[in-house]
Amino acid sequence: MTTREPLTSKDPRIRRWRVLNDQGEEIGIDEELIPTPEMVNAATLRGRLLQALAANAAHLAKATTTTAENTAHLRRVTQQNSALIRLMLELLDTTDGT
Repeated sequence: MTTREPLTSKDPRIRRWRVLNDQGEEIGIDEELIPTPEMVNAATLRGRLLQALAANAAHLAKATTTTAENTAHLRRVTQQNSALIRLMLELLDTTDGT
């Protein structure tokens, strides 16, 4: 069984531990990146865009659509476009409007 002892890190976004074996000998260092809000927002936007691919394909596969369906789809495509713009320009302070 291994144990971990906390270490200090120069970067506050990284947690570090010394990994010890049963005899108390160091066998490695474990690090964990603490995600920033921007990292979380980017991951959220990527997830939404992956879902959008399936939704767009389903909409395009319909033989006919109603005006209401087209209006709703246009709103979703506009939100998807906003998500892409935020990712491309790295404007990741929020996911509003996506």
